[in-house]
Amino acid sequence: MAVLDLDRNTVVIRIVYDGPPRAGKTTSMRALARSLGRSVDTPEETDGRTMFFDWMEYTGGLFEGHQIRCQIVSVPGQRDLAARRRALLDTADVVVFVADTGDRASVDASVDHVRDMARVLRGHGDPPVGVIVQANKRDLPGAVPRDELRAALGDDFARVALTESVAGAGDGIRETFVLAVRLALDRIRELMARGVLPRGRPSIDTSQELLAALERLPTAPAAPGDIAAAVLSVVAPARPRLPNARVPSGAIWPPVEGRMVLHEATAVDLSVQRLDHGDWIAGIGSGWRLHSAAAAAFAEFDEGRQALLAWARLHAAHVELLSPSRCVVLAEAAASTWRLWQIVKIAPSLRAWIAEGATLDTGELFDRLAAAATALAEAHARATDSRLLPTLDTIGRGARGAQFVALMPGPSAAPPPRPSDVGGHIARELSRMLAAELAERRQDLAQRVTRRISPTPWDDVVAAAIADRGPPPLATAPISDRGLLPPATAPRS
Repeated sequence: MAVLDLDRNTVVIRIVYDGPPRAGKTTSMRALARSLGRSVDTPEETDGRTMFFDWMEYTGGLFEGHQIRCQIVSVPGQRDLAARRRALLDTADVVVFVADTGDRASVDASVDHVRDMARVLRGHGDPPVGVIVQANKRDLPGAVPRDELRAALGDDFARVALTESVAGAGDGIRETFVLAVRLALDRIRELMARGVLPRGRPSIDTSQELLAALERLPTAPAAPGDIAAAVLSVVAPARPRLPNARVPSGAIWPPVEGRMVLHEATAVDLSVQRLDHGDWIAGIGSGWRLHSAAAAAFAEFDEGRQALLAWARLHAAHVELLSPSRCVVLAEAAASTWRLWQIVKIAPSLRAWIAEGATLDTGELFDRLAAAATALAEAHARATDSRLLPTLDTIGRGARGAQFVALMPGPSAAPPPRPSDVGGHIARELSRMLAAELAERRQDLAQRVTRRISPTPWDDVVAAAIADRGPPPLATAPISDRGLLPPATAPRS
């Protein structure tokens, strides 16, 4: 579901509240809404049971300079609405599983439900979707102790985050939400690092659009295979065929080198996966990334070739900054349909290179930070008039200096905003990474700053990043400190 909406400068995440009937999903969402000063939209409710979903939106805090927009939904818990539940789980960036832990029988029912949820999420591929088990109804006298609850979940869920709540009173609800956002952003950071985070507006942008999609699903009980087919008919089109070395002349760019790249990238069996926003990716674990945007499908070869030529012009304009071993291919996706693919050999980003040096001597680590700052500054200078946005995740180090290692934004993408203060922008980006991934080295690095004998031109930027003692980024800091959450409302008497 995650998508980078550059038009609105937001990163959109979907938090899905799952759980058996009467566990407290809707109660949890309404308690969260009161805390955040928001309202919950429930399209249909029968005898206190959600028939479609509960929906709430909340925007607050920053992630890599983008506002964080949370789409928060709950699923219907009834078995005869399993298709709706699975369709919503298929869109999750993180799942909060609300478990009724008021007594042992309720825990057993919750465990069966959570195992079914885990089977659905296994199909999401890598990186995995984070799961939080929110142990609800902890105020009841027969509530199952935490240790017994862990044992009931079993070894498969030993690493799942476990929080406790009394949803009716609002206890533990905000804390669970904070953790959920962090887990979702951890997944998004990995998608960004791989260059496969979709861009554009969310495919489901409002509660009305979500309701319209779910209304097309069956409500009668069905076999698991029938339910899966029904869900796929709403959320995913037919799986396209991947390109191969037999693509016709004129359907690949660059013509010669591109065909060699295609041959190498497709020399092993690859599985194609559909992202929540409708894009298709393949190559995870192979050292290659194949990507096709949701809109990159064409009914006519000539139409697709015109799009290929636009991509070729875009690549040619930025060839000096792009990493090698990449191409664009127009391949037959199915009978009489064509799809445009971008293929890139994975190269380490600056973030990965810095993280790899986490155990280096302090001086060597400082040198690596300074080299990364230099590479970023070089990339900013060379990308002034391009659609490429230099970041720690998109820039790496190559034989010719800084190189763009991520997937290219398409010809129709709007040019990203350029920072007016490049040095300050780089310092802030390095500071966020230090706080998130190298916090334990920060003090040693600060001492090293004062002992530099041969400073580089970008040492001051690195020193500013190291000295920044402000709140760390959302992924690791208390979210309330980053402005995501408003102050908690006082309990009502």
